[in-house]
Amino acid sequence: MIQHFIKYRVLVSIVFYILWGSDFITNVLELSKEVSTYFNWTALGMLFIFWLFILFDISKQNLKGKTFWILSMFLLPFFSPIVYLFKRKNLIHLRNNKFRSF
Repeated sequence: MIQHFIKYRVLVSIVFYILWGSDFITNVLELSKEVSTYFNWTALGMLFIFWLFILFDISKQNLKGKTFWILSMFLLPFFSPIVYLFKRKNLIHLRNNKFRSF
């Protein structure tokens, strides 16, 4: 599943931020309270599942700065999953680099 996220990371990023703005969208569209509540809870559930996939991927991979990424997932949950998707390949490469200086 994470491979699909990485392959379509731009689309995933757009959907991720649209879901974050679900409350704003329901207010702009002036949806009824029941529909608005249902839409917001559905968006929150989808965001949580996406967030869990990214968190599990971070914990499985041999990354440089794994502690930083796990902490940032909790401190900046609206920003770090998307940044991680774009930086994942470089982070894995940095960890596996044979010429690292430490």
